[in-house]
Amino acid sequence: MNTIESPLPAAPQTQPASALLTAARVACARIAPLWPLQHFVAVNPFVGLTAKPFPEVCGLMQRLVPGGMQMPASYYREKRATGALTDADVAAALDHAAKILPPEEASALSHWTPQRLNDALHERPARDGNAILLTIAEAIDRQHGTSWLSAITEAIGQFCAAYFDAGQSAWRLPWRHLPLYQAWREHAALDASFELLGLPGFRSWVKALPAEAGEALADLLPAFRLPESAGDFLHKQLLTVRGWAGYVQYRVRENGMRGRDDDSLLQLLAIRVALDAALLAKFDQPAFRELNPAPTLALFVWQLADEHAWQRQLLAKLDTANQAAAPSASERPAAQAVFCIDVRSEIFRRALESASPQVQTLGFAGFFGLPIESVPFGQRHGVPQCPVLLTPKYRVLERLRGASAEEEQEALRRKRLGKRITHSWNSFKTSAISCFSFVETGGLAFGARLFRDAFAPGAPSPQHQPKCGPQLAPDEHGEGGIPLADRIALGLGALRNMGLTQNFARLVLLCGHGSATKNNPYAAGLDCGACGGHAGDTNARVGAAILNDPKVRAALASDGIAIPTDTHFLAGLHNTTTDEVTLFDLDLVPASHRSDLAALQAWLGTAGQRARQERAALLGLRSTDADLDRKVAARTRDWAQVRPEWGLAGNAAFIAAPRARTRNAELSGRVFLHDYDHHADPDNSTLELIMCAPMVVANWINLQYFASTVNNAIFGSGNKVLHNVVGTLGVCLGNGGDLQTGLPLQSVHDGQRWIHEPLRLHVFLEAPRERIDAVLAKHEGVRQLADHGWLLLFAIEDDGATRHRYLPGAKWERLP
Repeated sequence: MNTIESPLPAAPQTQPASALLTAARVACARIAPLWPLQHFVAVNPFVGLTAKPFPEVCGLMQRLVPGGMQMPASYYREKRATGALTDADVAAALDHAAKILPPEEASALSHWTPQRLNDALHERPARDGNAILLTIAEAIDRQHGTSWLSAITEAIGQFCAAYFDAGQSAWRLPWRHLPLYQAWREHAALDASFELLGLPGFRSWVKALPAEAGEALADLLPAFRLPESAGDFLHKQLLTVRGWAGYVQYRVRENGMRGRDDDSLLQLLAIRVALDAALLAKFDQPAFRELNPAPTLALFVWQLADEHAWQRQLLAKLDTANQAAAPSASERPAAQAVFCIDVRSEIFRRALESASPQVQTLGFAGFFGLPIESVPFGQRHGVPQCPVLLTPKYRVLERLRGASAEEEQEALRRKRLGKRITHSWNSFKTSAISCFSFVETGGLAFGARLFRDAFAPGAPSPQHQPKCGPQLAPDEHGEGGIPLADRIALGLGALRNMGLTQNFARLVLLCGHGSATKNNPYAAGLDCGACGGHAGDTNARVGAAILNDPKVRAALASDGIAIPTDTHFLAGLHNTTTDEVTLFDLDLVPASHRSDLAALQAWLGTAGQRARQERAALLGLRSTDADLDRKVAARTRDWAQVRPEWGLAGNAAFIAAPRARTRNAELSGRVFLHDYDHHADPDNSTLELIMCAPMVVANWINLQYFASTVNNAIFGSGNKVLHNVVGTLGVCLGNGGDLQTGLPLQSVHDGQRWIHEPLRLHVFLEAPRERIDAVLAKHEGVRQLADHGWLLLFAIEDDGATRHRYLPGAKWERLP
């Protein structure tokens, strides 16, 4: 083979360099951020594309990635055959499509009938492999049977793993102090791998590249002779390393939120383009640029039919619930419990209300409106305990409760000594000298631990009472804490936004949630998304401490919220794997409330048992099994358990309305429930908050599950059994390659069928339509979600039975 002598041969230019750089930045903006494992949260994989209509992005993804972002025809064929999709659903889908699609596409469907659409499910797909927009590496592989794309993905993955390593590697990349592109240039100029694969002269070629990423893109891109769809081609470049592109986007986003410029994703794009450019210089052929996209609308209409079928069933349940009598609002509840809006809470709330009809439950974002960073006892660095859409505003330190200064210092010394010993032990295990001998000599000890966790008889986890607690006031050095004025504002906002402003019970439980699993890199994904991928116990305890503060209560009373002197706020944590609830700081509960506490604990125990029985079938267990509690608890300790729980699989709707609308509806853990009464929200501030925060977070969760189901190979993370952790940042499949971006296949499929149905989020807001319109008009990003079909928006009127559906352009139509 000839040696590569220059970055690229001279080529005619179809677009100026400035336009190509603009297209490169547009392509970077399309990439969704990927949070590291310890903060793993649900992300809308299409968050950078919501300015485009959903059907248009379906067509785009069909051109960019194998499999696109739609379920195959076989999925709808099966539903049609079982009767899950009726002729009425299909007719409703065609009618809906005509109202939301662009005129030319709506016209194409104007002569379609349910029978014609049904026939389309049995026709040969109109597209084939040639419809995919190819990178140069893919085009060469297709023509010559080579594996250049795999080699490029592997090379970039290995380099990024070394560059961004967060402590897993004992030996560090020597160029980590340089910007990403420059570090790669130094590394690639010494790495002979691509020359051994068939690119002689590659290292010299790399040395000749410009030193800056922007200059390299400006020099390299003209030779590709890109058409006006340059942004799509560059987007495809990043999608070939989508995992690392997502992680770099996360870093760019985090820096941007803190006012720091970061063009690392553009630098990663320059690296990927440079590798394609090296191949183009060697193998250039006009055929590499031929495209033949062939999108289809039929699958989109079938998705509409599937969504109509779900909507039909949901509305029937809501109609039944709306006709049932609700408890009298004037009676003082025996207890009140505020849960996260998470769909798993829907099952537990319903179970708790059935355990005692005198218990009132409420739904609210699980961080309880507290944008805090929590610093665990003995640690110098904290973790954000709020949605990733927010930046923590307060730093709350954890301190020993009821300990003297000397006792706390001694506990701190022991904890830090333990951390140093653990760090030294881990360094020994992973060092180049001892790692193999460690496995030989120490492996049996870990085998015994694994055997104990997996097979030892066990009971449900005990109610653990931590000795530490959050300190709301600054420490002796003036660090951390929340000023009193801010505590008052946070307490006022939380109570108003959760709709709890009167008729307080003697015990009010703020119940966060978290998950318990072993050997699970995605553990954070099962914790509270509202708490940044962490358990919500810290937020619950901070919230309870604020609302129990006499100074805060006095200020709230002057704002019209009079909390009775006999009301005590209590913090708890719902373990969503076992459906146990742990209560915290029980020593702070007044002696006068001991009987109230005992009753609440009994009701929580009954609710947990009923929730476990309801979830049993999906876990492959019998609800009548006398040993059910032990078997469910065992899943939290089993190192080989790929499905300790189902997380948020099945999520399909978000309802913001008074609890009376849903209290008597069996919603199967598929609905996010947020309490909201528009009559108590005269300035529309609570509705605005709901639509801009919880609704958006629920939409992100919904679209992550959607994407991981419709195309797990591209937007998910494949077989969990094959995962290996990379740099403590993410997972790869097998021993290398790209980071995986979404959920494992086992999180959405049970081995025989899909547990998650890929439906867009159905949002029901009980509020006047003009007030919903006002929020949409004020927030362009939220308006795009509704106008462009990334969620389906509905308004409920005060009677609970009259509902309207939102159409693009601030139009509404009444549902029959």
